[in-house]
Amino acid sequence: GVHKRFGEKVVLEDVTFHVPIGEFLCLCGPNGAGKSTLLKIILGLVEPDAGSIEITGLPAEKGRKRIGYVPQRKAFDRDFPASPMEVIVANLRGRWPMKISHDERELAMQMLKRTGAEAYANAQMKDLSGGETQRVFLARALATKPDLLILDEPTAGVDVNGRAAIIDLMAELSASDSIAAILVTHNLQAVARCAERVLYLERTVKAWGLWSELSGESELTAIQFTTGDHRAMQMDGD
Repeated sequence: GVHKRFGEKVVLEDVTFHVPIGEFLCLCGPNGAGKSTLLKIILGLVEPDAGSIEITGLPAEKGRKRIGYVPQRKAFDRDFPASPMEVIVANLRGRWPMKISHDERELAMQMLKRTGAEAYANAQMKDLSGGETQRVFLARALATKPDLLILDEPTAGVDVNGRAAIIDLMAELSASDSIAAILVTHNLQAVARCAERVLYLERTVKAWGLWSELSGESELTAIQFTTGDHRAMQMDGD
């Protein structure tokens, strides 16, 4: 029942859904549909005007500590000397590490290996490609051992090979029974590979159900996705 308006503009209206542990939900919808606002509300960055959110059965203000977040835009100064190892440990501590302990290093390396980024654990972030940076930020999110993982357009700004690798990683995560995930994407391949359930948002919930069911619904012919080269395409129920 989440509602949100900015001035006279209604951005979200009666948004209701749930994501159980072990489910990979793809959040789709056109630009301006309210996806970013919904994420900000879940993350506690924006207050809803009405409605409530529970995370792992807890009120949102407490449950948000159980979220791992991979942002679309990586807000860090590329001129600042930082390694993937330091970025992960800084997120774990909540402050920049002057010295990294053995246990912190071990955990960071485990997560970097999980995302295929161990080879550049001690490289400089400024030297990494878009796909490599995404692997690091995914490892950063997983290092907190979240119950809910939120990925905001993780294939945006990544080259073709990088996109394929990120989608492979997400497909692996979607098979996990221990974590819930919300993936915001316009990438049809990502949806087809990863989604167990799809939420189509356009101010309110227009559709919410299993991908295997919704991908054939004629009512969803207006859903817009992009292919790997970012050309627009429509689903026509086939």
